[in-house]
Amino acid sequence: MLFAMELFFSLEDELPADAGFSLWGGAHLTALALAAALIAGLCLGFRRASESGRRALRRGVGWAVLALELLRAGNLILRGAFSVYYLPLHLCGLAVFFTLGDALKPSALIGNFLYSTCMPGAAFALLFPDWTAYPVWGYHSVVAFAVHALIVAYPLMLVAGGALRREVRLLPRCFALLLVLAAAVYGFDRLVGANYMFLLAPAPGSPLEWFAGFLGNPGYLLGYLPMLAAVWAALYLPGKR
Repeated sequence: MLFAMELFFSLEDELPADAGFSLWGGAHLTALALAAALIAGLCLGFRRASESGRRALRRGVGWAVLALELLRAGNLILRGAFSVYYLPLHLCGLAVFFTLGDALKPSALIGNFLYSTCMPGAAFALLFPDWTAYPVWGYHSVVAFAVHALIVAYPLMLVAGGALRREVRLLPRCFALLLVLAAAVYGFDRLVGANYMFLLAPAPGSPLEWFAGFLGNPGYLLGYLPMLAAVWAALYLPGKR
């Protein structure tokens, strides 16, 4: 279905059934290509920037992700649809605040947490978006692609520019931080019936759904462990410190 301007600000329950985009279809691949171009541009720009330029760029990205999150929430509030089910409690929603915090006050732990955990999570979300019911060029879809692309870009540009060291010794602390966040979010999910961080049910079309096929629910949560181990090996073994 061609994008219609009247659908731009529409929410999921206001859209016709054929308004969305297909996973790995042409529209999705185009959005991924644009996200990749943004990420590459930020990495190259940060690598070439002066020290003051780097400070401005990392703070710019930090404030940009927060602004985009507020814009998403703003449309929901204006349309009277905001609820506990739209809070920024997915890993990428939480990454918005970690990104801004690190941009304002750099931390080796938070930087490595963003690189090791939030960045792969955001890349996963770009590859397997759970907002396919929206038109790919609709408001919420564009904001979602932009936020996730910036969350991927932020730690990558720091590593590319040498402003963030990949420190293997910090991974246990990153894992502990992830467990604390997951425990708090799981409790909230159980309380209100939400599915933040996909702790109560796997995201449709994702590898977690494959794990659920033979491990069941909540057994599929064990699938996070080999996925995380594989990602950390890829991110940290080359040139490890």
